[in-house]
Amino acid sequence: MSYIETIKRGIHTVHKNWQLVLIQLSAMVFSCISFFVIVGIPVAIAFIMFGLDVTEILRLKGVMSIFKGSAELLSRYFAMAIIIILSLILHLVFIVFLWIFAIGGTAGILANTISDKNYKFTWSAFFAEARRMFLPIFVFSLIIGGIFIALAFLLGILGGGAAAIIEMAKTQEITLAVFLGVFFSLVLLASGILLILITISIAVYGIAYITFNKTKPFNALQGTVKYLYATPSSIGLYIILIMGYMLLGFMAILIGFPFTLIPIIGPFLSLPFQLTTYIIQGYISLVMLSTLFHYYYETGYSLPLPLSRGDSDTSVQKGSEQAQVHGEPAENQQGQP
Repeated sequence: MSYIETIKRGIHTVHKNWQLVLIQLSAMVFSCISFFVIVGIPVAIAFIMFGLDVTEILRLKGVMSIFKGSAELLSRYFAMAIIIILSLILHLVFIVFLWIFAIGGTAGILANTISDKNYKFTWSAFFAEARRMFLPIFVFSLIIGGIFIALAFLLGILGGGAAAIIEMAKTQEITLAVFLGVFFSLVLLASGILLILITISIAVYGIAYITFNKTKPFNALQGTVKYLYATPSSIGLYIILIMGYMLLGFMAILIGFPFTLIPIIGPFLSLPFQLTTYIIQGYISLVMLSTLFHYYYETGYSLPLPLSRGDSDTSVQKGSEQAQVHGEPAENQQGQP
């Protein structure tokens, strides 16, 4: 199955379920509103209750005065600092739950549409799929997040080791140190990009694995890794899609930048453009997800898996049992003389 054909099918699936674009836009709007509701309002109330003087903060100049003044302000307004931290944590939790709920419902609708050509979008089906997929995707996201942190820690250790080697090389020859610095920088950069792409590929295809196969997160992680290892072209498709997404985002920045240079009315003119950009970004994100779901369905999920020896024995026993129930010899049922 070619990449172009898969992208066409992904676009067709998104157009068939155009309500998902509205859901993505609504999630973005709720994310912005929740910041002002969950963080802005409590902080504003805390400013009034504790009487924090903003001019006192603006008078801080220099690094040392900022640290000293911040320590004094923290000791005086410790309760307010706790309120701000708790508000930020609550907002972060709300954002995570909101997007996992939206992604779960979106993934369920896409999977049902891909596997059943006559399937039609309904709001009740979306909320049902979102509730069903919420916990598996949440646990799977925690696993992927742990893997990402472990990889970042590993890259940090490798970077520290490379820095130590470069420092040792400086004592011997400066040319060698420069060469090793450039070499290790390129290697770490390439390794970091590769590991990030592989990790995100596991995350996206893992969601597809969970949605289609309805398996547990840990089983999905193992199955997704096996799938990516057996189908490297799936990673290639994701790299192409992410590069296209970044290119379109860069073009949007170039188009919107002149609006910021217009005095007074520039920000007002950029608002409709920013809204349109958010809608396009949500649409492209859905097309990417739908395309990857189609590719997994065609190259991984729908392909019959070879039976192991134990599975073959089990199938033979099941065939014998079925034959005995129908009153037929097991040998005739299996096609043996």
